[in-house]
Amino acid sequence: MEVDTASAAPGGILSWLKGFFVPVPAQDLRPDPQSGEGRYVRSFLVMRLFIGFIGVLLPFALVFIDHWWFHGYPWPRGSESIYYYSGMREAFTVSIGVIAFFMFAYKITERNLDNTLSFFAGVAGLLIVAFPTAPPALIQKGFTTPTNPVPPDLTPLQKSLTEPTTHTIHQFTSGAFILFLGLTAITFGIREGQRTKRYDHPHFGPTFWRNYHWGMAGLMLAAAVWILFTMKIYQGPYWSLLVGEGTCAFAFGASWTAKGAEWRYLFGRSTAAEKTARAELAQSTSLESPTKEILEVPPGTGTAPVSG
Repeated sequence: MEVDTASAAPGGILSWLKGFFVPVPAQDLRPDPQSGEGRYVRSFLVMRLFIGFIGVLLPFALVFIDHWWFHGYPWPRGSESIYYYSGMREAFTVSIGVIAFFMFAYKITERNLDNTLSFFAGVAGLLIVAFPTAPPALIQKGFTTPTNPVPPDLTPLQKSLTEPTTHTIHQFTSGAFILFLGLTAITFGIREGQRTKRYDHPHFGPTFWRNYHWGMAGLMLAAAVWILFTMKIYQGPYWSLLVGEGTCAFAFGASWTAKGAEWRYLFGRSTAAEKTARAELAQSTSLESPTKEILEVPPGTGTAPVSG
């Protein structure tokens, strides 16, 4: 992200920073899916879709593949992060790392609220992977059988900073990760509610999709309350944290999957209504400015064929 010369002046810095808290406006009509801009937007939607799939599938993959393939003990484990010390170690770190890096770079060239939330979510996610949680023996009590597999030796980073330090960093960044992912779902809901029409989902209007994304954000909030209650107020089952984290991952994934699942557009098709709307927009624009080249603004500028 670069600061323009005008914004570099002391009086302009505050105004420049305010841009990072401005929500992205809703956009009803996307560019022609067969155009250069449209192909770019479709690629962007595919990435949203895949990130959503990872979020939805991760908690189930960790729990069941560890049990059926690696015969991990205990089953289930106490949290998603504990799977770092299981046969699913690579699946956990790669999945969180992919989501985190995508969120970090998602809107990195833009100056809006989406970029702010996704940037900090990405930073938090990368720190989750870099600073592992404590080994299972230190946070799970009462097992008469050793964990399977036996936790490996501490990483060089854990030895350098000490295990309690890396565990504390992991806990705080996990909380921040959940918070910022939940806030992105809220912004999705706000933007969906502002749209006047969804060409890809004619049977589900803006109100439905606003409530859907807000519902996913509410589910993440409920999971966070569950984690705090069962971990800090009332001693719940040892797998309480796993349920809370898994619910957050699923809700995040469901929100992002829905945001990318514009199936007709993804497969390069347009409805007659969309074609008519694009033609009318092109005609009205040409009448206003005959010499103006009519292009949909590609993602990365804060306007929204992509952000809608």
